Amino acid sequence: MTKKLFNKKSKKKAELPSRITNDTVAEHRERVLAGGRKLKYPVQYTRSALVRNTIIISVVALLLLLGAVWLQLYIVKDTSDIAYRITRATRVPVAKIDNEFVPYSDYLLYYRASMAHIKNQTQSSGDMPWDKLNFQQEQAMEKALRDAYARKLARENNITISDKKINDLIEKARKASGLSEKAYAAATKDNLNWTMDEMKLALKNDLLRQEVSFSVDKEAQKTAKEVSDLTKGGSSLADIAQKMGDRVSYVQDIVVPAGNADGGLSEEVGKLQVGETSAPIKTTATDGYYIALRQQADSEHISYSYIKVPLTVFDSNFKKLRQSDKTRLYIK
Repeated sequence: MTKKLFNKKSKKKAELPSRITNDTVAEHRERVLAGGRKLKYPVQYTRSALVRNTIIISVVALLLLLGAVWLQLYIVKDTSDIAYRITRATRVPVAKIDNEFVPYSDYLLYYRASMAHIKNQTQSSGDMPWDKLNFQQEQAMEKALRDAYARKLARENNITISDKKINDLIEKARKASGLSEKAYAAATKDNLNWTMDEMKLALKNDLLRQEVSFSVDKEAQKTAKEVSDLTKGGSSLADIAQKMGDRVSYVQDIVVPAGNADGGLSEEVGKLQVGETSAPIKTTATDGYYIALRQQADSEHISYSYIKVPLTVFDSNFKKLRQSDKTRLYIK
């Protein structure tokens, strides 16, 4: 027992550092630095490997996420709320027309609205007309393509739509419906599956396409001015229509309720006096200029005849692009 205790004391004495002198200072310094290197280098190597592995895992995870999104959108063609939010956030394309990309979110915006409307119509019978699915997809795609083409032309012609105009039109529609702001937003969500921001976006697309259609059709502008000048000169609508032939269309003796939903035509005619002919009227129907003659004064009904100068340039150019190799769809 005494021998073991003696051995331990001897070992502890042997482990004590030797005395540092001028002759042994260099050796002692090297021994201390060597001990530090044993701690420093392994930490360096571990940190480098950790950063490298983190980057590799992050890149692989990102690629897997992008692959999953691509699969859901372009193969599965998911139309769920999650898919719609992803397309709104990323602005991935669903097609391209005349080098203008069509946002996937625009396609889903219109498709989901159409399906919500159909579901509301068939809710009582419980019979969902799935045979209309492909038709609604095609219609949503066509509308999204038209909007994209209109945006391209709007940039080229410096055409913009102000937020004030959009808000004023929505407020006008809300007041006409007699609903509060909250009730109007709820009705929009129920009928179209749109929030008010989505409603504003769809309305902005419509107004932009309308302004572009009128702006690019110089021939229709010229014809509308010619018709208006002839009415100011005393010519009747019937005589003007006969003179211009198939450049215009003539419709007479229309009777509609006051405030009829016809793109604003009856509202503008209602401002005229009996026997007065309007200047060219641009409606939100985006199909042409209307030169109308009011025929009767009635607070509940509006009676009039009109000449319509159709717009053709935008639709004609769009159809040519749609049938050419300048249009590509990324989903079937």
